[in-house]
Amino acid sequence: MTVTNRVIVLRKVKYSEADLVIHAIDKHGDKLNFIAKSALKSKRRFGGGVLDPLNYIEVNYKLNKDIEKLHFLNEAKILEDFSGLRENYENLELGLYFLQVIDKVSMSGDKHSPDSFNLLGHALRQAQFTSKFSLLRCLFELKILQYQGVLEDQEQYSELLIHPISNCSHIEIDPKTLNRIQKQVHQLLLEWLA
Repeated sequence: MTVTNRVIVLRKVKYSEADLVIHAIDKHGDKLNFIAKSALKSKRRFGGGVLDPLNYIEVNYKLNKDIEKLHFLNEAKILEDFSGLRENYENLELGLYFLQVIDKVSMSGDKHSPDSFNLLGHALRQAQFTSKFSLLRCLFELKILQYQGVLEDQEQYSELLIHPISNCSHIEIDPKTLNRIQKQVHQLLLEWLA
Protein backbone atom coordinates (compact mmCIF):
# COMPACT_ATOMS: atom_id res chain seq x y z
CA MET A 1 0.00 0.00 0.00
CA THR A 2 1.27 3.47 -0.94
CA VAL A 3 0.86 6.29 1.59
CA THR A 4 1.26 10.07 1.40
CA ASN A 5 2.17 11.82 4.64
CA ARG A 6 3.80 14.98 5.99
CA VAL A 7 6.86 14.69 8.21
CA ILE A 8 9.74 16.63 9.73
CA VAL A 9 13.08 15.01 8.97
CA LEU A 10 14.99 14.24 12.18
CA ARG A 11 18.02 12.41 10.81
CA LYS A 12 19.45 10.98 7.63
CA VAL A 13 22.09 8.26 7.48
CA LYS A 14 24.02 7.05 4.45
CA TYR A 15 23.13 3.37 4.10
CA SER A 16 25.10 2.31 1.06
CA GLU A 17 26.79 3.98 -1.86
CA ALA A 18 23.53 5.49 -3.09
CA ASP A 19 20.86 4.84 -0.41
CA LEU A 20 19.79 6.84 2.63
CA VAL A 21 17.91 5.91 5.79
CA ILE A 22 15.61 8.71 6.92
CA HIS A 23 14.18 9.10 10.43
CA ALA A 24 11.19 11.44 10.70
CA ILE A 25 8.18 12.34 12.82
CA ASP A 26 4.72 12.86 11.31
CA LYS A 27 1.85 15.15 12.29
CA HIS A 28 0.41 12.48 14.59
CA GLY A 29 3.71 12.25 16.47
CA ASP A 30 4.45 8.83 14.96
CA LYS A 31 8.14 8.18 14.35
CA LEU A 32 8.71 6.76 10.88
CA ASN A 33 11.84 5.28 9.32
CA PHE A 34 12.38 5.12 5.56
CA ILE A 35 14.85 3.68 3.10
CA ALA A 36 15.38 6.02 0.15
CA LYS A 37 16.84 3.82 -2.58
CA SER A 38 19.28 5.64 -4.89
CA ALA A 39 18.58 8.90 -3.05
CA LEU A 40 22.15 10.10 -3.58
CA LYS A 41 21.78 9.61 -7.35
CA SER A 42 18.14 10.59 -8.03
CA LYS A 43 17.82 14.35 -8.48
CA ARG A 44 14.23 14.00 -9.74
CA ARG A 45 12.84 12.23 -6.67
CA PHE A 46 15.13 13.58 -3.94
CA GLY A 47 16.89 16.65 -5.33
CA GLY A 48 17.60 19.97 -3.67
CA GLY A 49 18.37 18.59 -0.23
CA VAL A 50 14.75 17.57 0.30
CA LEU A 51 15.77 14.78 2.73
CA ASP A 52 17.97 17.00 4.90
CA PRO A 53 17.21 17.23 8.62
CA LEU A 54 15.00 20.19 9.64
CA ASN A 55 12.87 20.01 6.49
CA TYR A 56 9.10 19.67 6.71
CA ILE A 57 8.29 17.51 3.71
CA GLU A 58 5.51 15.60 2.01
CA VAL A 59 6.51 11.99 1.42
CA ASN A 60 5.07 9.24 -0.72
CA TYR A 61 6.11 5.76 0.43
CA LYS A 62 5.29 2.10 0.29
CA LEU A 63 4.07 1.04 3.71
CA ASN A 64 5.89 -1.80 5.43
CA LYS A 65 3.49 -3.31 8.00
CA ASP A 66 6.38 -4.68 10.06
CA ILE A 67 7.28 -1.65 12.24
CA GLU A 68 10.77 -3.06 12.78
CA LYS A 69 11.46 -2.61 9.06
CA LEU A 70 11.89 0.48 6.94
CA HIS A 71 9.18 1.95 4.70
CA PHE A 72 10.23 2.37 1.05
CA LEU A 73 10.38 6.07 0.19
CA ASN A 74 9.22 6.77 -3.38
CA GLU A 75 9.49 10.56 -3.50
CA ALA A 76 9.47 13.68 -1.37
CA LYS A 77 8.92 17.40 -1.75
CA ILE A 78 9.68 20.29 0.58
CA LEU A 79 6.76 22.07 2.23
CA GLU A 80 8.90 24.24 4.54
CA ASP A 81 12.66 24.27 4.90
CA PHE A 82 12.97 26.62 7.89
CA SER A 83 15.58 28.54 5.89
CA GLY A 84 16.02 31.11 8.66
CA LEU A 85 17.79 28.44 10.71
CA ARG A 86 20.57 28.21 8.14
CA GLU A 87 21.40 31.93 8.24
CA ASN A 88 23.04 31.93 11.66
CA TYR A 89 25.07 29.27 13.45
CA GLU A 90 23.31 29.73 16.81
CA ASN A 91 19.87 29.39 15.23
CA LEU A 92 20.95 26.27 13.32
CA GLU A 93 22.52 24.72 16.42
CA LEU A 94 19.30 25.29 18.38
CA GLY A 95 17.16 23.76 15.61
CA LEU A 96 19.39 20.69 15.43
CA TYR A 97 19.22 20.35 19.23
CA PHE A 98 15.42 20.25 19.03
CA LEU A 99 15.64 17.45 16.43
CA GLN A 100 18.01 15.43 18.65
CA VAL A 101 15.69 15.68 21.66
CA ILE A 102 12.60 14.67 19.67
CA ASP A 103 14.54 11.83 18.05
CA LYS A 104 15.54 10.49 21.49
CA VAL A 105 12.09 10.97 23.00
CA SER A 106 10.20 9.38 20.10
CA MET A 107 10.55 5.64 19.77
CA SER A 108 10.12 3.86 16.46
CA GLY A 109 6.58 2.56 16.29
CA ASP A 110 5.27 5.17 18.76
CA LYS A 111 1.72 6.10 17.92
CA HIS A 112 -0.25 9.28 18.26
CA SER A 113 1.62 11.84 20.29
CA PRO A 114 0.95 14.94 18.15
CA ASP A 115 2.15 17.24 20.94
CA SER A 116 5.76 16.34 20.10
CA PHE A 117 5.28 17.13 16.41
CA ASN A 118 3.50 20.42 17.10
CA LEU A 119 6.08 21.44 19.68
CA LEU A 120 8.90 20.70 17.26
CA GLY A 121 7.27 22.62 14.40
CA HIS A 122 6.58 25.69 16.55
CA ALA A 123 10.06 25.54 18.11
CA LEU A 124 11.74 25.37 14.68
CA ARG A 125 9.65 28.28 13.44
CA GLN A 126 10.64 30.36 16.51
CA ALA A 127 14.30 29.30 16.31
CA GLN A 128 14.61 30.87 12.85
CA PHE A 129 14.36 34.40 14.18
CA THR A 130 14.87 34.36 17.93
CA SER A 131 17.62 36.08 19.83
CA LYS A 132 16.31 34.52 23.07
CA PHE A 133 18.13 31.21 22.61
CA SER A 134 18.27 30.26 26.29
CA LEU A 135 14.61 31.04 26.86
CA LEU A 136 13.42 29.11 23.78
CA ARG A 137 15.57 26.11 24.65
CA CYS A 138 14.35 26.11 28.27
CA LEU A 139 10.69 26.43 27.24
CA PHE A 140 11.10 23.60 24.71
CA GLU A 141 12.66 21.33 27.33
CA LEU A 142 9.93 22.18 29.84
CA LYS A 143 7.17 21.46 27.33
CA ILE A 144 8.64 18.13 26.19
CA LEU A 145 9.01 16.99 29.81
CA GLN A 146 5.43 18.07 30.50
CA TYR A 147 4.07 16.24 27.40
CA GLN A 148 5.95 13.08 28.36
CA GLY A 149 4.43 13.22 31.85
CA VAL A 150 7.74 13.39 33.71
CA LEU A 151 7.62 17.00 34.93
CA GLU A 152 6.49 16.38 38.51
CA ASP A 153 6.64 19.82 40.12
CA GLN A 154 4.95 21.91 37.42
CA GLU A 155 3.97 24.67 39.86
CA GLN A 156 7.53 25.97 40.19
CA TYR A 157 7.71 26.35 36.38
CA SER A 158 4.23 27.82 35.89
CA GLU A 159 5.72 31.22 35.04
CA LEU A 160 6.96 29.72 31.77
CA LEU A 161 4.55 26.84 31.19
CA ILE A 162 1.58 29.18 30.77
CA HIS A 163 3.11 30.44 27.51
CA PRO A 164 2.85 28.60 24.20
CA ILE A 165 6.23 28.16 22.54
CA SER A 166 5.01 30.31 19.65
CA ASN A 167 4.86 33.24 22.11
CA CYS A 168 8.51 32.92 23.18
CA SER A 169 9.64 36.26 21.75
CA HIS A 170 7.12 38.10 23.97
CA ILE A 171 8.05 36.43 27.27
CA GLU A 172 9.80 38.66 29.80
CA ILE A 173 11.66 36.86 32.58
CA ASP A 174 14.40 37.89 34.97
CA PRO A 175 17.76 36.55 33.67
CA LYS A 176 18.69 35.08 37.08
CA THR A 177 15.36 33.27 37.32
CA LEU A 178 15.74 31.97 33.77
CA ASN A 179 19.27 30.76 34.49
CA ARG A 180 18.10 28.87 37.59
CA ILE A 181 15.14 27.29 35.82
CA GLN A 182 17.22 26.44 32.77
CA LYS A 183 19.81 24.53 34.82
CA GLN A 184 17.12 22.58 36.71
CA VAL A 185 15.12 21.70 33.62
CA HIS A 186 18.14 20.70 31.53
CA GLN A 187 19.32 18.41 34.35
CA LEU A 188 15.84 16.83 34.55
CA LEU A 189 15.88 16.21 30.80
CA LEU A 190 19.35 14.67 30.89
CA GLU A 191 18.38 12.36 33.75
CA TRP A 192 15.18 11.30 32.00
CA LEU A 193 16.90 10.62 28.66
CA ALA A 194 19.75 8.66 30.30
